Order: sequence, then C-alpha cells, then structure tokens
Amino acid sequence: MARPTPLRSLTAAVLPLLALLGCGGSHDAGTPASVPPTAPPSTAAASSPPSPTPPPAAQVKPASAVPPGVDAQQPVATVNGTPIPADKVYSVYQMNKQMLQQRGRELNANDDQALKAQSLEVVIADELLYQAASAKGVTASPAEIAAAIKQLKTRVGSDEAYKKFLAESGLTEADVRKEVERNIQTEAYGKSLVAGKGVSEEQAKKFYDENAPKGMFNVPEQVHVQYILVKATEKDPESVRIDAKKRAEEAAKRAAAGEDFTALAKQYSQDSTAARGGDIGLFPRGVMFPKFEEIAFSGKPGEVSPVFETPKGFNVMKILEKKPESTRTYEEVKSALMLDMGRLMEQEVLKAKVQELAAGAKIAILDPSFAMPPPAVPAAPPPAKP
Repeated sequence: MARPTPLRSLTAAVLPLLALLGCGGSHDAGTPASVPPTAPPSTAAASSPPSPTPPPAAQVKPASAVPPGVDAQQPVATVNGTPIPADKVYSVYQMNKQMLQQRGRELNANDDQALKAQSLEVVIADELLYQAASAKGVTASPAEIAAAIKQLKTRVGSDEAYKKFLAESGLTEADVRKEVERNIQTEAYGKSLVAGKGVSEEQAKKFYDENAPKGMFNVPEQVHVQYILVKATEKDPESVRIDAKKRAEEAAKRAAAGEDFTALAKQYSQDSTAARGGDIGLFPRGVMFPKFEEIAFSGKPGEVSPVFETPKGFNVMKILEKKPESTRTYEEVKSALMLDMGRLMEQEVLKAKVQELAAGAKIAILDPSFAMPPPAVPAAPPPAKP
C-alpha cells in the first residue's frame, strides 16, 4: 500500500539539474550538498552519508544504475500523481555512492539504506520544485534551450561523443531537450526565490568575529619541501633495495655537499614530482607518511635530510621553509566567506520552499526498499564489575 512520506531529511541538495549540466547554475556538482552553518570557506565536510545531489543529464538513464530484475520505469513513488521512475532515483543513488567511494568512504548497510532513501527524497524535491515552477508559469525559451544543449554537447566533447552518450544512456534528442527545458524552468524558479536576498559584509564580519576565536579560520603549521624518491618496497628483491638505497645515498651526499637539489631531483627521483625538482609545496601534518612528516617538521629550513625509508622507497628531503600556525584575516577570507554564506542562505531558502511544497502535496512511496532506516541504537555499556 502506498504511504505518505514526511520528507524529514530533505536538505539543500534539492538543486536543479541545470546547475550540474553547467547551463547557468552556480552550484558545483562536486561540492557536498549540505554544509554545516558554521563552516568556513573550503572547510565544509560531507556528513555520513552526505545528502545526495541530482545527477547530470548524462546520468538520467544509465542502464547500469538499476539493479538486475528491477523495472527501470516502475514508479517507486508519486508526487501529486506524477510517477517517479526507478531509474531516475537509482541514478542519483549510484552517482552519490560512487562519489563517496572515490573519496575513500565505505558505507555500512544502514548508511547505504539512508543514502538510497535520501536519493528518492532528492528526486521528489526536484519534482516538487518543477511542479511549482510550472504552476507559476515559468518557461524556457527556445534560445535558452538551444544554448543549453549546445553547452552540453561541448562538455561531452564532440558530435560523435554526444551520439555515443545518447546511445549508452538510452536517451533520445527529445529526451535531452525535455530534461534541459525542465532544468531551465526549475533553475529560474529557484533564482526567483532568492532574488533580492544576499549576505552583507556586516553579516560576514560578524560571523568571522564570532568564529575566528574558536579556530575556525586557523591555518595549521605547514612545511615546504623538495624531495627525491628512489622506489623500492619491502616486497622487492634485496638486490633491488640495496641498489635503490645506494642511489638515494649518492643523491643525499651530493645535495649535502651543496649541489643544486632541483637538478639532483630531476636526475635521481622516480616520483612524479621529479620534473619540478621534487617540490611538493606547503603541506600540514596528517597528509604524508608518518616518517616523511617526522623528518619534514623536525628539520630546519635549508637542511638536507639523511636517507630515510617510507613504504614507497628511499627518500632524501630538503626543507625550504616552515610556516607556524596562523589565523587568516577577515580580508583574506571575506570574498570566499560571503560566497559560502550566500550559498548557504540560498540553500536554506530552497529547503524551506521544498518543505512548504511537501506539506501541501500528495506524496506516496510505492517501493518500501527506499524507506529511511531506523536510527541506530547506541550499544549498551558493558555491565559494571562487582
């Protein structure tokens, strides 16, 4: 039996597909859709799992998104009588799951089910916004549609690549045109909701003043180095390891004697950074191998390290500069902060509108496999010892 959904977890991820198509939208498809309200520029992290984002048109109907045995066109929900086909929801789910995996995230069964449920909610929210746009008489002109399709073809690469995309996705030219038109309408409607709204410098400065003392705008201690890597792993034959270490020691000796480290890196290093003299720029703690960081952060600028080993091989390092922990000034972060705060404000406006539309809509989930999982129950503490 169909049951209504309260859309409890709808978030600002319900953005028009147009933005992901690059047809005028201002949101980055690779950016987490939900950002904590106190996040500084470039520090927002996705939650577990992050709220899904709608797919670009190229992923609207990929055959691989729908599990075997599932009818791609079978409605999994309805929104005011409009069916939501399975393939559209699975496309959102699959895209976001792949994004998480690329970031090294593995979902447990509960997280995976939550992502699946959120994917349906995102598609439902997009449908609500589209229906509202249509009700308001928002239209897309032929010129706008043509420009958007032209941009899509450019992004795909060539006419041949575009034809291949159509064949592999199961879309027709008419399907693409319809989807693009829909995106333009929804995007225009979303922009109308936030028209005239923005973040002032006073708001941004107040946010900065309140959060800078909490360390939100701190830049951690960093070190800038060049290094030489001669590859050798524990699994390599001993003769290979001996030869690699000998080459690294030779490079270290020449560097310590004052020879140009950049030239030595180009000659000896087997790392991808060799072409630029082994320069890897500034980096904080927690991103390199422990031994690498130990050498880098314990040395002084100008020093050349002795040979040391990491899982990739034998290394020689020259420390160029060290920067202590610091706090970015308001002027340094103002532009990015106002942009991020503006995006958050827009997301909150869209979120509120979706919740308003959902409250007055007839929404039914037809497929129970898309239900939100029950909240995890904390493990009971072990009994106290007598």
